[in-house]
Amino acid sequence: MTEEKKEPFYTGDIAHQDIDPTKEYTALNQEIDFSPEQHAIWADLYAGIHQPYILEHICREFKNGLPLLELEPRRIPTVAHLNRHIASRTGWKVERTIVRYTEGDNWYPKFAKRIFLVTDYLRDRNEMEFTPKPDMFHDIFGHLPYLTQKFYADIEDKFAPAYLKATPEEKEVIKRLAWYSTEFGLVIEENRFKIFGAGILSGRAELANTIMEFYRLSRDNMIDYTKDIFNQLTDQFAAHKSDIYRITDGVNELHEQGNMSSPEAGWNVMDSLYTKLNIARRGYFGGGVILAPFDVETIARIPKTVYAFNPIFFVCESFKHMDALLDSYLKPIAERQ
Repeated sequence: MTEEKKEPFYTGDIAHQDIDPTKEYTALNQEIDFSPEQHAIWADLYAGIHQPYILEHICREFKNGLPLLELEPRRIPTVAHLNRHIASRTGWKVERTIVRYTEGDNWYPKFAKRIFLVTDYLRDRNEMEFTPKPDMFHDIFGHLPYLTQKFYADIEDKFAPAYLKATPEEKEVIKRLAWYSTEFGLVIEENRFKIFGAGILSGRAELANTIMEFYRLSRDNMIDYTKDIFNQLTDQFAAHKSDIYRITDGVNELHEQGNMSSPEAGWNVMDSLYTKLNIARRGYFGGGVILAPFDVETIARIPKTVYAFNPIFFVCESFKHMDALLDSYLKPIAERQ
């Protein structure tokens, strides 16, 4: 008897989604009647993150934008409500979509028209801590408070013009740059690391992992918060760059083999990778996530489809710094004739 071949727990690839264009939402059917349980899940997700001890680690731009959005903590907002609070401020608007999470070709033509897509999917109770598929809580709570503000609209405006003119190889880098800025980016404010990316904000597990790393770096004498922390982080990155590249290459190998998660390790496969690479979990590598200065070359090495806990989060010295770094790659592509 031949042994039945078991499928990998998670391949790391973005699952193909056949989109029937006749089933997509139109201007006439943007609103959904959500069930009481869906509203209850929203309420628990909102309450789990909207806590003072968490909010203190989130950048001021999110805390400025959240009240402007006027979300109801216990009810999923309508598209009409979101557009009333966004469109007049930044010129962007929101549309509902049946798309879960697919290749960027589904999204960037909409972004070019300043349309932000909100999926009709909401995670269930067994994904409260971490969901591999960005859902409407991620889209709304994570991204849209920022979209009330010009600086964020300007950042989002950079990606689509470049993506629509990019080569296939450049498109992959552009998706990574978006992933490690607006989805999983960090920024320095008042000489402290602050969470910016919507992917961190909307997932309790990665949010907790990131906040714990801020404290661990101090505890393990990697960062002295009485001195310039961005310069210290840059020095740590430079000193450990070869091992960071070994880790990113290892992540790529796991991705290619379809081993981005496992029944034993769940979504976090990084411990086994560190063991395989003989990298000790101490010092700079002692936390649940590596913090590194925003670096286009390093970001381009990491597969975008890191649905396991992200191994590295990238830090910008400021939003002005982020703007300049994104422009350095995106603007020349966008300006091609």
